[in-house]
Amino acid sequence: MPSLDTYESLQASLEPLKSLRGEQSQLESWVNESFHALEKLHGELTDWQSELARKQTELDLREDNLEKCHSEEQDLEGKIAQWKEELGQARSELQLLEEENTEQLQELEKLERRQALLEAELKVATQRTEEISATLAAERAEATEEKKQWRKEFSQMRLLLEKHCSMLASHLGESDTNTSESTLEASFETDAPSRIAALRRRAQSRRAAKKRNNQDNEEKNS
Repeated sequence: MPSLDTYESLQASLEPLKSLRGEQSQLESWVNESFHALEKLHGELTDWQSELARKQTELDLREDNLEKCHSEEQDLEGKIAQWKEELGQARSELQLLEEENTEQLQELEKLERRQALLEAELKVATQRTEEISATLAAERAEATEEKKQWRKEFSQMRLLLEKHCSMLASHLGESDTNTSESTLEASFETDAPSRIAALRRRAQSRRAAKKRNNQDNEEKNS
């Protein structure tokens, strides 16, 4: 039965081969699965790389924006510092203007008080001027009236003197009439002094009245 033994031995020798084929088949399945998994991982890796590139791009953009923000922040800080300096200068100028305004207001108040005093003095001076003008007008009218009175009295005196001179001239040629001369002289000596005395009394009376008026005006003004 050599053929049976040979067949069995062949079968026995083929058993490892079958086992190897099974292992090969399993290995091929594992390799295929691994290949599919590798392809899947490769796809995922590609996606990750794309996502990473996208995120890197976004990060670069953010970094650029951050640098721009830093630059703008520095510019703003510089502008803020400049604005603060200008604000300090403006406040200093405002303080100076307020001080000057206060001084000007004080000076204005002084000028207003001075103006009020000057207006009061002007009012008093105006009243005084009006009173003086009224007094001068009254004195002028009084002087005019007194002048008229004096002219009238002088005219009367002149007429009296002319009358006495005429009488004296008419009696000068009558040298033998001593009685007439005595009468003429007595008449002249009696009438002339009495009229002169009357004129003096009137003048003194007017001067006294004028003096009293002046004193009354001075008392009113004081």
